[in-house]
Amino acid sequence: MIRVPKNRLNRIFTDLAAPNSRFLAFVVFMVLVFFTGGSSRDDVQSLVILRPMAILFGAYALTCRSPDHWKGRLFPLSIAFALLVLMILQLIPLPPSAWTELPGRKIFAEIADLAGIPQPWRPMTLSPSRTLNSLSSLAVPITAMMLYLNLDQRRGKQVISIIIVLTAISALWAILQLAGSPRGPLYLYNVTNSGEAVGLFANRNHQAVLLAATIVMLGWYAVSNSPAVRFAALKFYGSIAMIFVFVPLIFITGSRAGLLLMVPALMAAMTLFYFGQYMVENPSNVKKRQKKKYFGLSSRQLFVTTTMVVVILMGVLSIYFSRSLAFDRLFGDGEISELRAQVLPTLIQMLANYSPWGTGFGSFEHVYKIHEPQELLKPTYLNQAHNDWLQYPIEGGAVAIVIGVASMTWATWQLIKLAQKWSISHYTKYIALMTVTVMLIFLAGSVGDYPLRSPSLITIFALMACIFNDAVRAVQRREKNA
Repeated sequence: MIRVPKNRLNRIFTDLAAPNSRFLAFVVFMVLVFFTGGSSRDDVQSLVILRPMAILFGAYALTCRSPDHWKGRLFPLSIAFALLVLMILQLIPLPPSAWTELPGRKIFAEIADLAGIPQPWRPMTLSPSRTLNSLSSLAVPITAMMLYLNLDQRRGKQVISIIIVLTAISALWAILQLAGSPRGPLYLYNVTNSGEAVGLFANRNHQAVLLAATIVMLGWYAVSNSPAVRFAALKFYGSIAMIFVFVPLIFITGSRAGLLLMVPALMAAMTLFYFGQYMVENPSNVKKRQKKKYFGLSSRQLFVTTTMVVVILMGVLSIYFSRSLAFDRLFGDGEISELRAQVLPTLIQMLANYSPWGTGFGSFEHVYKIHEPQELLKPTYLNQAHNDWLQYPIEGGAVAIVIGVASMTWATWQLIKLAQKWSISHYTKYIALMTVTVMLIFLAGSVGDYPLRSPSLITIFALMACIFNDAVRAVQRREKNA
């Protein structure tokens, strides 16, 4: 038996808990999430790697945590844990007398009575295996949040840069997919939009929503703090160049959601460009550049205005010359869009039937088959409601609604506090506005799809909530120190 000296063991633990090690762990985990968490299905093989690794990284984050460092930053994490507790409660077996009294369970009791089968103890959820899957899926965003909370202030600011780089990799991956075989090895998932620019995802909508959200991040990143004037200019023009790549790629992706969300994303990015400025340690050279005016605008503002016009022209040319798939699908009567409209009354009826306890997270696919109208029966099946604003309360019930309302109330109150301190918030307010805009894009995309059921996108959403919370807290600290 080999014994490790105690002082050497302590040194190993110290090295693992060092700031650089924490940052490296965060980067490695995010790369893992992007390359294995691009599908919302519960049967993809990559989850066998992702979820156990998420638990290991989560254990590492808890081992390295500093209670003082986490203090006052736990609300986004507490929301995730509230959902986790709700899913655990949905898995607790109930006696037959209690279970049969729950809304929507009468049909199961009648089937058991007709078959002469005694009623067993059952959990509240109508699909225990799917709810257990939903429970385990929370390990990914929770771990990402804990790893983020362990980062120091300097490295925490680099989180947005990491997401942008990973999105750029997904965009490059999508371009290579278009150049290769529709069934080539660059498509990471068996159930996917073959032959289309899905990047590191299985669903083109999820790729397009991420591109739209990253356009907003680029708007903030272009004017964020830089150590030198030269690097600030590189970030600014590099961000513009990436937007030039992302905009036509959204058209090529063929996602209506991406096309619709791209418009507010560009508006938000250009707003950040326009009102921001180079943030450098020695801004004297930048100020000299900004004094020069063209048509009443600074050189940078003129560049932003020109960029906006060029981006619009790129979209128009894409539609005119290539007949963009996304544009065609936006104004076409596709089978999927028609089906979404047809199932809407059924979804509303399901919400009423299973209120207030819900059907159990992840159970939608199985429960919908009970209510599926005969005229909508097809060889294909509806695995999700394609409307998370309805599927979430259907599965989670009133408690899930309370958790969602609490989250929105908290975010609204944080924005009110930010508005009250607008004059002293300096450019920290733009970090908060950027993160809120990104989260709103994901939530808007959830109206006609389910992007937040993809591990990589829900992870980004969770990180945005943490960064938003930190930005508002930074403004409050500045007010106290003023």
